[in-house]
Order: sequence, then structure tokens, then C-alpha cells
Amino acid sequence: MEDLDYIEMRQQMAVLKEHLDNQEIVSDQLLREVMKMKTKDINYTKNAVIGAAVFGLLIIPLSMLLDVWSLPFTIATCLMMVFCAVATYWIHRPVEQLNFMTTDLATVARVMATFKKHYDNWLHYVAPALLIPWLSWACYEMGWKFAPEGSNPWLMFLPVIIGAAIGAMVGYRYHCKAVNAAQSILDQIEEV
Repeated sequence: MEDLDYIEMRQQMAVLKEHLDNQEIVSDQLLREVMKMKTKDINYTKNAVIGAAVFGLLIIPLSMLLDVWSLPFTIATCLMMVFCAVATYWIHRPVEQLNFMTTDLATVARVMATFKKHYDNWLHYVAPALLIPWLSWACYEMGWKFAPEGSNPWLMFLPVIIGAAIGAMVGYRYHCKAVNAAQSILDQIEEV
């Protein structure tokens, strides 16, 4: 009788263990699916930046035909856009190479932390280093160099300032969206 109880209890433990193992696999797969969904925000940001750069590379040279900007400014703007697009691709490349279904969570966490660090460094150091001189040059071009005679130069570079403010708000929104998605993935990994 005692052996029968022992065998029955062992069978129940095996069923319970199998049920718990299945539950863990479902949770792991669900976690990985959610992480994969969060990277859509990161990839959307990359695609928006590269799309804007391609659009700019097509439009900026055409604006030179209208004598809005000088040739050196147009070339510098195009080079800056190419640099930003390449840097964006370089920052996003490790995230794109992740296979969330098979890569271990420690590697995912390391890649996301590196991505977040590079994105924050870009916002705090590289963007101001590029944009402040470029905006100053754009204001000079628009306000003094190519302004119609008799116009107030301070009013002429107002569109540059308004465009920069709108661009900064849109860019910061995309930046926050990508960084928050990476942080969300890191938080989910930390919970496990």
C-alpha cells in the first residue's frame, strides 16, 4: 500500500513538473515576443531618420537651383545628412542582428544597454556639435547672404529657427520612443 502511494505521488510530481516547465516556456516565449514587438519602435525610428536623410539628399540640391543656399552650404548639408544616416544605421545594426527567439537574455540586455547609451550620447554630444554650427551657417545664408535687398535679416532667418524648433521636437520624440523601447526591454529582462 505504501509503495502504491509513493508511486502515485511520484506520478503527480512528474505531471506537476511538466506543467511548470510548459508554463515557463510559454512565459519565455511571451517575453521574447513582447521584446520583438518593442523593437518595432526602434526600427521605425531608424527608418524615419534614414528616410528623412534620403528625402533631404534629393531636395537640398534642388533648392540650390533657386539660389536659396550656397554651394558649400549645400554640400555640407548633404554630407551631414549622409553622416547622420550612416551613424543611425551603425547604432541600430546590433539591434537588427538580434534574434529574440534564440539569443540569450544576457546578450539582448547588453545590446539594448549599448544601443541606449549610444543613442543618449548622440543626443547629448553629437547632435549639438553638428546642429549649432549648421544652424548658425543656415541663419547667415538665409538672413544675410541671400536675403532680398531691403529685408530685415532677423526676419529672414525666422523660418530657419521655426524649422529647427519643429525638427528638434520631432527628433526628440523619435529619440524618446527608441530609448523608451530599449529601456522597456531591459526592464522586462530584469524582471525575469
